[in-house]
This record gives sequence, C-alpha cells and structure tokens, in this order.
Amino acid sequence: MERYLFTDGTNVIREVGSGQELQTLIQSAGEPSKVRIWVFSTSEWITVADLNKHPLKFVAPPKPTVPAPDTRQTAKPVRRAVIPGFLKKASFGMVSVAAIFLVYNFTRVTWRKASALSIIAERPFNSPVVNVDSIIETIELLRGQKLDKITRTNLRIRNKWPDLVQLQLTADRDTSREGLRYHNLEFSIDNSTGYNIDNAVVKLNVWKDNEATTDTIHFDNITYAAPAKRRIELAHRGDSISVSFISIRAKAFNFCYSSEKKSNYGNYNDRWYCR
Repeated sequence: MERYLFTDGTNVIREVGSGQELQTLIQSAGEPSKVRIWVFSTSEWITVADLNKHPLKFVAPPKPTVPAPDTRQTAKPVRRAVIPGFLKKASFGMVSVAAIFLVYNFTRVTWRKASALSIIAERPFNSPVVNVDSIIETIELLRGQKLDKITRTNLRIRNKWPDLVQLQLTADRDTSREGLRYHNLEFSIDNSTGYNIDNAVVKLNVWKDNEATTDTIHFDNITYAAPAKRRIELAHRGDSISVSFISIRAKAFNFCYSSEKKSNYGNYNDRWYCR
C-alpha cells in the first residue's frame, strides 16, 4: 500500500494512503510551491516538481477508510500583546520628562541666603600713620617761619586722609555648593575732610581660588555733607571680595593720591601734595 505524508506549508501534516488522494490534496493546495511530500519508500521530503518527475503508479483504491485522526497538536502562534500607539508615545514622553527632571535637579544650583556683608577698605600700604606735628615742626624749622593756619590744616588732611575719607562696601550674600554669590553691592565714600573731593576711583576685587577679577567704580564731586553712594546690581561669584582706592583728587586742599605711587614729588614730609 502506498503511504505518504502531505503538508501545504502550514503546521498541519496529513497522512495519505493513496496516490489519487495525494493528487487531490496537491490540486486543492493554495500555493503548490509550498507543498512538501514525504514518500515512505524513499524516506525524504520532495516537492511537487520532484514528484512529477517520477509519476506515481496508482492502484485500485481500497475501500474507503476513515483516516485516523491526527493526534499531534498543531502549534498555535502566540499572539503578542499589542500596546496602542498613543500609549507608546505617552510612555516615551513620561520617560523623557523624568530624565530631564533628574538632570535638572542634579545640575541646578540652589542658592541659600547668607548673612549680609559689610566691609571697610583697609588703610593703604603707601599711606602709613605719621606724626603730623613732627612734620610741621620740621617744615617750619627748614623754612625758618611758622606755617599759617590753612596750610597747617591742609597738610594735616593730606597726611591723615585715610582717617578722614572712609570707603565702605555692603552687599547681600548667598551660598551654595559652588561657593558664594554677592549681589546688591553698594559703595559709599564718607568724606569728613571739610572740603569737596573732585573725584575718586574705587577698585573692587572678587577673589576665586586665589585669583582676582577687578572692576572699577568712579565717583565725582564728593561732598562732605553726606556720603556719596554707588550701587551695582550685577551679581559676583567668588570666595571673597575686597575694596580699595585707586586714586583720589581734591584741588581744594592740594591733594592727589594714587595707589601706584609712593609719593608724588618725593617729599616724604608731605606725601600727597599736588597743585
């Protein structure tokens, strides 16, 4: 008896007991090119084309028999869970937002308010404390005459100016993991000489890792009636800040100070005299 196995390319394999039945299945197949036939006499799978090269010898069909049911389980394709497109987009968006939020939190600088700052400029190194009475006596001895009252007063002011012209800086201060931040800086010059000062230049040093960046602030017509003030809104970041005078000029008492000079005319008895 002829025996074959037949499959049309699906997972179902049928056992065929005659060549006629086999031809019937071949003709009913949707895609003959996918048909494979197992010939028991040859023990191999062949195509329809291979089968046609060796025509089958049909024998008289036996009495119809009911083929034994195929007890093998047909593999069923597993259906994957499908996530709707809008859920995919929403999930991706939420992940992106979360990532941005985490990066922002780790990189954001959080400033906390610290105590306010108030500093007074230190006395310049090139303007040491002197004995003005001794200077007056020396000048009078060299000239052989007494100095008049105005000359004495002006000489005292020029040599004691760090005690009479006070520079002060106030600022709000914040702190964070990056250091300190200074803002709302206000500079004031309190002139107690009794004369108007024509102009002054102030230096602001912002120190960071032992290096300084410098800004300059200019004052004009500084009276003795009230402190002259200048405000800077720009914030500065650094470890510390300091202020000092770069120059001061007052024609009223013949005064010219410069932080870059030891004295104007080499006259150490009256360091900052100028016309």
